[in-house]
Amino acid sequence: MSRLRLGLEIDGATRGRQVRDIVQGLARLHGVKGALIVAPDGFVIAAEVAQGVAVESLAALAATLGRDLEVGASRLGRGAFQTALFSADDGTMFLATSPIGFVVALAEPQASLQSVRSALAEAVGLIEAAWSESARPPSP
Repeated sequence: MSRLRLGLEIDGATRGRQVRDIVQGLARLHGVKGALIVAPDGFVIAAEVAQGVAVESLAALAATLGRDLEVGASRLGRGAFQTALFSADDGTMFLATSPIGFVVALAEPQASLQSVRSALAEAVGLIEAAWSESARPPSP
């Protein structure tokens, strides 16, 4: 049985610990300066960022960009956006949608974009599994 499923069967508080583990795992990737999960309203669910990163401002930016991408995709008649990236001279911000909000990873310029993108997709998959498992009624 997977660690994720086992944790969900023990108690609901375990999901919070799993979300923190997901964020910490992303933040530990080579070339990643930090990671966070943000609710659609900009509330920080979990964060692991380098000192000096303005978490609240980053959360507000991520929520705004995420909502704008969702609305824009809908207006264009496209499917929901899954992942976006925004590049600047000092690094890249990855933004992915999940059942609980937006997953963000901040990467340094030399980071492997494919590695970060893959880890972000895995993180979203873990969140989706946790939330879909919690929606199911308990087994007899």
